[in-house]
Amino acid sequence: MSPNARAISAKDEASSQPLLETSEESNEHENRKLVRSRHGDTFVRCNSADPYQAYQEPHTCAVKVNRSLNLHLGLPFNPRKVQSIRKVCRLLSKLLSFVENYLFAIWDKVPLRLRQIITMKAWSLYLPLHKLTLSNKTAIHPDASAEYHALSTIMYWGRLFPVTIKRMRFSLSQLPVWHAPDVYPVLKNVDKMNGNMYQVEQVLRDVQPESCTLLSALTQKQSDRPVQGYYIHGCSRKEGEKKVLFYLFGGAYLSGDAKGNIQFATKLAQRCDIDIFIPEYRLLPEYNFFDSFEDTIRAYSYLIQERGVKPENVTLFGISSGGGLSVRLLQRIAELQQESSCSIVQPELLQMPSGAVLLSPFVDYTTPKGSFKEYTAHDLIVNESVFEEGIPYLRTLGDDDARQRESPVNRSFANIPPLCLLVSEHECCYEQNIELVNNARNAGVEVDLAVWKYMCHVWVVLSAFLPEARSAVDFASDWIVKNTNE
Repeated sequence: MSPNARAISAKDEASSQPLLETSEESNEHENRKLVRSRHGDTFVRCNSADPYQAYQEPHTCAVKVNRSLNLHLGLPFNPRKVQSIRKVCRLLSKLLSFVENYLFAIWDKVPLRLRQIITMKAWSLYLPLHKLTLSNKTAIHPDASAEYHALSTIMYWGRLFPVTIKRMRFSLSQLPVWHAPDVYPVLKNVDKMNGNMYQVEQVLRDVQPESCTLLSALTQKQSDRPVQGYYIHGCSRKEGEKKVLFYLFGGAYLSGDAKGNIQFATKLAQRCDIDIFIPEYRLLPEYNFFDSFEDTIRAYSYLIQERGVKPENVTLFGISSGGGLSVRLLQRIAELQQESSCSIVQPELLQMPSGAVLLSPFVDYTTPKGSFKEYTAHDLIVNESVFEEGIPYLRTLGDDDARQRESPVNRSFANIPPLCLLVSEHECCYEQNIELVNNARNAGVEVDLAVWKYMCHVWVVLSAFLPEARSAVDFASDWIVKNTNE
């Protein structure tokens, strides 16, 4: 047997077994299960049809929760409110702005493998030092992992500096650096993808101009804009139909790209024995929300019509804003199923994907409130500076009524396929995610919910550093494997 054949065999054997080794404690009254993962962390799982209560204690709100947390690294003051500190940070930011283009370019010129080695070596030296000195005193709660405390100490200070779109985009472009092949090995005896990855650039045109395609039904116009992205061949099946994960990256509609998500997506492809398509979509402020959604629709149409993938073999996978696009795509397909004017749409485009995995989906575009506003005080990803830079762009959706109408959380969930949603109880999108879960369940949608404590927004992508993120990847992977094999 060849090495490659052995790898595939091991992969097939492993993918038939759950990746998440857990022990569970049930709470029948709350329909919740406390799950302890093989990585040592715990999270709550709720896959009942009942509404999920965001806060178990009565009269609890985000403001009250913040009062119970260890904010500002345990310092007795808020550094953002010390004018001298803010002035120094603004000065440093201005100085950095003169050279950041050169620094970013130089770092990007360093081979990716070397950047990965440098980053993970630095982490391996820093983590034990942090455990020895600051221990579990800097994250928002002592029960968070030692790794999360260490990461909090580093990432907290970003909130003191002004954030620009350029800096956001550079930061997210570095995601591959955090996912080296030798970090967090996925499956034993499987070191490489079973196949290739290539860039997709395909122009979509309607074969029959008079037909009502999924794209034209959405936008009321025709478009020749190329579909761009990456297709990862991760499925080892030699017979039968391949399964595909339709992966939508995050970045608050302001940043992120397909290329930056290849490494993380590759891990999912290996773990789930699945192909992955990561399309690009246009970003603000150069474009608008509707352009992002149009690109999503067109990429999905490409996958179904041009590549011939059946909808039942597709699982959506959305991170943050990509989660919002995933939900909106499902809702649009459900809407088209009810519109008689689209009776001539190709039938396969009116069939639902098999389901969707949503990681901290950003689904409420109305005026920020609750956890989305208050938890920026400690969220390591959506901190105060990111909030101040990004929130004004919500106004490009229109007035309050328009934003209410366009928010996926407020639209109908009727006839939506099963969902798997992962969220942190202490991240900015927590309350809107619980609202989504309850709205979906009220519409009869099957939702498998997993809730971690003390984590930041989209902590899942930090799996190279955090045990909580590794167990979240396990949970999502198990759901994908189960959903695609049913």
